[in-house]
Amino acid sequence: MHRSVRLIVGIALALLTSVAVQAKEKKVKQGDLPPAVQTTIEAQTQSAGITVSGYTKDTVDGDTLYRASLVADGKPRVVTVGADGTLVSIENEVTWDSIPADVQSTFTKVAGVKGKLGDFHSVSTDGKIVSYNAMRETWGNRDRVSVKPHTAALETIPSAPPASQKK
Repeated sequence: MHRSVRLIVGIALALLTSVAVQAKEKKVKQGDLPPAVQTTIEAQTQSAGITVSGYTKDTVDGDTLYRASLVADGKPRVVTVGADGTLVSIENEVTWDSIPADVQSTFTKVAGVKGKLGDFHSVSTDGKIVSYNAMRETWGNRDRVSVKPHTAALETIPSAPPASQKK
């Protein structure tokens, strides 16, 4: 159980982190996915209005993960699947108004007076939301903030450096 929780947290944090982390992801073609992964992703794309925009392969805590970037009803969605075909998580873009009040309060506190929040996502496992993520920009620095619902537990994940620091 502990390993599963650690894996879920690792995936949630890895989904939308820095450019450096994204650089470790390798783009793959649908035909390069293991059959079990293809089956799981196909099951997640059966509904009308869902299209696949790409696939990646990554390793988190020694586990190989495959991600399908989707567009569902015009909104981004990321489906993460283990190498054995197990559905690990689904990340959906959400609006500020759909985020629970306790999570909004935590986000507002971490944004501070000068900070800005945007790019809100929910991360679900087994049909339950396990965290909400947002991009926070403060003084030109961007990082991803993750809040667990009903606990106000907060985690900050460094993101890409400001454009002025990029080479």
